[in-house]
Amino acid sequence: GVKYGILGDSWTDLGLSLPLIESLRVQLEKNYQYKMVGSTLAGQTMKTVYQTGLHLQVIEEAGPDIKYMLVSLGGNDVQGSPSRYVGRFAEEKQLRFETVKNTLLDIIRTGNIYKVQKYGGAPLIWIINGYDYPNPDIPSNPGATGCRPTLRDAGFTEAEVNSFVVDSLVDYNNLLRDLTTHEPQLKYINLLGTLGGPSFSQAGYMWDCIHPNTGGFNLLAKRYVSA
Repeated sequence: GVKYGILGDSWTDLGLSLPLIESLRVQLEKNYQYKMVGSTLAGQTMKTVYQTGLHLQVIEEAGPDIKYMLVSLGGNDVQGSPSRYVGRFAEEKQLRFETVKNTLLDIIRTGNIYKVQKYGGAPLIWIINGYDYPNPDIPSNPGATGCRPTLRDAGFTEAEVNSFVVDSLVDYNNLLRDLTTHEPQLKYINLLGTLGGPSFSQAGYMWDCIHPNTGGFNLLAKRYVSA
């Protein structure tokens, strides 16, 4: 049976437009024989997963042998619509982090209630990875979130750009790590510094300012499975 479910964003599925880049999910399935079912989609948010019950659908599809739920989410919740940060950077960051925290805990708790009620046995172990450092100066598609030109166009100061792409990323990883003390079924995998940094990942491992290329994802998967 299937032991792994997965919920992810573009780090796990870059979409049909980029089939040649082997994302984290592809690396785990191809190189480490992870057998999993799930919902992975570029642009996916924790909010959407929770509101639409995608986590419950994955548990349903996986069947009674599921034991783990891999989660690679939060980047779009934190970095989407960056213009909302302008003029209220600290307040917006605090609001988004609190929302992510509460949403992730809701996903885990409702998911485990559903799993135990449907299949019995122990609740799932939820394994969430943080993101590695971006590289905001790599040429990317216009409007790509997390890239310096996009953020400057949105009205960020240079100091806010650096805070957004480096400090906020580290703080997000710290948030995930700290949540494991509040939710015993949650485990955190730290991927910071795998591709270089601090403060930026090496350009040779990146496809654009926030997404690694196949070589980058290969290194991330290697660290992921060894964690």
